[in-house]
Amino acid sequence: MEKIKINPILRKETKVRMRTWRAPFLLAIYIGILTFIAAFALFNTIFAQHNQGFNYNDITTSYAVLAGIQFLLIAFIIPALTSSAISNERERQTLDLLLCTKLKPSSIIIGKLITSISQILLLIVSSLPVFSIIFLFGGISIKEIAQLLGYYIILAVTFGSIGMFFSTYIKKTTTSTVLTYGTILFLMLGTLIISAFYVSIKYRYNPNPTIQRLPLMYFNPGAGFVSMVMEQFGKGSSIGIPGIVKLGPLPFWAVNMIIDIIISVVMLSLSIYKLDPMKKKRAKS
Repeated sequence: MEKIKINPILRKETKVRMRTWRAPFLLAIYIGILTFIAAFALFNTIFAQHNQGFNYNDITTSYAVLAGIQFLLIAFIIPALTSSAISNERERQTLDLLLCTKLKPSSIIIGKLITSISQILLLIVSSLPVFSIIFLFGGISIKEIAQLLGYYIILAVTFGSIGMFFSTYIKKTTTSTVLTYGTILFLMLGTLIISAFYVSIKYRYNPNPTIQRLPLMYFNPGAGFVSMVMEQFGKGSSIGIPGIVKLGPLPFWAVNMIIDIIISVVMLSLSIYKLDPMKKKRAKS
């Protein structure tokens, strides 16, 4: 029976990271914090049942807080991990040795990406039992938890791909990290500011404008996340902003996920092309 082939970079770096005490310690601290938040919400809900009756808002608020913490974890930590993946190899002067191996550039990029985001994804997956507390009170189904998990994975790959892109094209880790966070900040806040400015101009010159869509907001991961959570609560996915609507049969957050996938494919393809040592020789021939 043949052994399952695992990316050598992924196998090597995963062993190195998981053999230290930091990985289980970080996992225990993170799950402990989420458990404390969930237990606090559960206590308040049970206490409210004895006094004023069941308060569904406490459960939905706790779910939103737990989901928001995981979203921020992805947004702030994954860029720092991936933006140094290739540039660190270049600064340590080990990148040329890595390229001399039998590994393809695609294997190097994909292996580095999965290794960088795997620990964060481990934290997210291990927190699913905490989310299961919500099932005790209803309102959130397994399907919606799966939707949220899928959104997290796609978001992690997207942010990681942006970091890999700058890490491949920029020689210095510091510069690569700054550009990665700058790009993600633009996706999170820049698209929102530009869209709000566009809406304000529309309202200034036309008191009753018809704003069907704001195309830039489909690139905003924060808007997509809030849209998904609000739709799960049965409050629609427009999040109260003009122009944030469905695109055909697809809800707003689904369009955002498709755009994230396209961004990931483009960023990873450009990174693989840049890392390919044979591209110049092929271009000349």
